[in-house]
Amino acid sequence: MKRRIILAQINYDAADTGRHIERIKGIIAEHRSSDLIVFPELILHGHASVEKPEGFLFRRTEGGSEQHLSAEIAQFVKDLDARVLLGQIQRKGDMFYNLSTYMDFATVQSYAKTHVHWTERYIPGRELKVISTPAGRLGLTICFDAAFPEIARVLALRGAEIIVNIAAVPRTFAVKYMWRRLAATALDNQVYVVYVNRPGPYFAGHSAVFDPRGDLLAQAGEGEEILQQEIDFDEIARWREEEMIYRHRRPLLYREIGRETSKRARVSTLPRPRRRTVVEQAEPLPRREESHG
Repeated sequence: MKRRIILAQINYDAADTGRHIERIKGIIAEHRSSDLIVFPELILHGHASVEKPEGFLFRRTEGGSEQHLSAEIAQFVKDLDARVLLGQIQRKGDMFYNLSTYMDFATVQSYAKTHVHWTERYIPGRELKVISTPAGRLGLTICFDAAFPEIARVLALRGAEIIVNIAAVPRTFAVKYMWRRLAATALDNQVYVVYVNRPGPYFAGHSAVFDPRGDLLAQAGEGEEILQQEIDFDEIARWREEEMIYRHRRPLLYREIGRETSKRARVSTLPRPRRRTVVEQAEPLPRREESHG
């Protein structure tokens, strides 16, 4: 069973938001026959790393304007019978959520980023999400979520066939590190991974698709680019039959992963050197150099 995926590696146009929305619509219209069109993180409203000051970006969402814009795109997608995944802001009172939103003829469903980067001010979501679509079962993640392998395993256990990571990874974070994470996600969970990042000059671009063996199927460059890739779900079944990971899992051994880490553990997991015991009326011990192995 094959599916055609479109990766729309484009930037947000703050100078002319109307033109930007029309461009998104144009890409959707041109590729509406594909099984899934994926846009980067926060492509609908802009990203605080670029849209300065940050407060201005958030003030633009006052009055529910972000909901009107989202509804406009959703109606456009419905009219064309397309299947789209894109990033947007959702405002609830004074709280802002970073969403990955899927839209098609029948539904609009969103996932709120659960692992918010320490440089961001969004409210973290509280649940992971797998959704059934004509393109397959999609596990939704956003940018920094990729740093936490526990997410991908849960999504895979819930039946995800494709894990989609929409992102705004800056150039300061090397592409090789992001790709290593994504390739490991694909290989360790035996799923496809679709990664759609924002392009340069501020962001790193290099959107990509990885197969269930962790091999790179397609890649974009640093600039704006529309990339398409066909994936074959039968490859998931073939690889899982050859490399039988899931039937050999031992979940009881992994319970510690689900425990809340202590503050001390979050700061450092390295053991502290033991204190020397002082023995009264004894000769002083010779001083030893501390090892930093």
